[in-house]
Amino acid sequence: MKPSRILWVTERYPPAKGGMAVSCARQVRGLRRRGHEVDVVVLGGAAVEPGERPTCGGVDLYFRRQSSPEIAPNMAWTAVRERHARQAYQCVVGFGASWAGCNASSFAAWLGLPSVCLVRGNDFDRDWFLPRRGGWVREAFARAAAIGAVSQEKVDRIAALYPGRIVRWTPNSVDAARWELLAGDAARRNEVRSLLHAGECRVFGLIGELKFKKRVPFWLEAVRDAGLLGRISLLIVGTADEETSRILGDPALAPPSLRLPFCAPGELPALYAACDFVAMPSAFEGMPNVLLEAMACGAVPVASDAGAMASVVEDGVTGFLFAAENRAAAAEATRRAAGLSDDALAAMSSRARSSVAERFTPRAELDAIEALLEAATAAAG
Repeated sequence: MKPSRILWVTERYPPAKGGMAVSCARQVRGLRRRGHEVDVVVLGGAAVEPGERPTCGGVDLYFRRQSSPEIAPNMAWTAVRERHARQAYQCVVGFGASWAGCNASSFAAWLGLPSVCLVRGNDFDRDWFLPRRGGWVREAFARAAAIGAVSQEKVDRIAALYPGRIVRWTPNSVDAARWELLAGDAARRNEVRSLLHAGECRVFGLIGELKFKKRVPFWLEAVRDAGLLGRISLLIVGTADEETSRILGDPALAPPSLRLPFCAPGELPALYAACDFVAMPSAFEGMPNVLLEAMACGAVPVASDAGAMASVVEDGVTGFLFAAENRAAAAEATRRAAGLSDDALAAMSSRARSSVAERFTPRAELDAIEALLEAATAAAG
């Protein structure tokens, strides 16, 4: 794709934390490195510091969502219109299908440009069913020249709702080299494993924002069903909702655990590597960065088949899959994992690492996004 000038609209972008902000920044940086000029409009929360931050390959424009929600998009539109008049954009991207997608598609229509909607996870699985946010999603989809989604099952569901629309799989990526352990990481990994009595039991990681859809209480019930309460320990990194925190703190309901807060990205390789397995029992999902990052560090996934996870994990080869919300299947998958010999675990860990390093590369991610941008531009004539 020839270098172009792109307007990119998002709600989540650094310094915000979380997988969506990480993915957004990764894709913007990648496109800028490929020669595209990308101006990012960040319609952030109350903590966002408004202002303009020039960077190599574009500018980041932050607008705070005030008590009156219409202020940020109106301020953003004024800035976008002036910038387009000085130097025209060729395409507008909404990173996320709800508020960002609706604003992106509106800006594109007013500028006479094609819009692309990039679907992440909650913006479709959750927001489609909510009265106000669902309206935003429908507006974004109705106006988009092309739609990308992080899982094939979302591609199929969206295509069924919008026949004839360009809808393609645009998976996330992981730079495997970035997740290789340094000497200090190895020391930290060994320290954490000793605290969790690795060797006497298998270490399962629960990493990220452990909210309802992650279904940790459901998985802990499966652990008890499998008779594994005394045979595993948990490394918990991030935050948990009230119910999950309560259950994790009860030794009658959950295995022993070590709990750590969200940490800097540079600390994560050691923590992923401290895990034998990473548990991802989500009821619904996009394509979690945690899944790709953990596998790049050699942690074997025990995951539901929600979202893109069934496309990433090959059951019995690079991890263990079970049908989402099937407690008996989750118990059996966890039992199979915990029962692996050391040699079998090491071999599966190596296959998991190689699989994501080969299949979900930054180059493949950017190729998919550029192809979608080209398709949107061609469809718009």
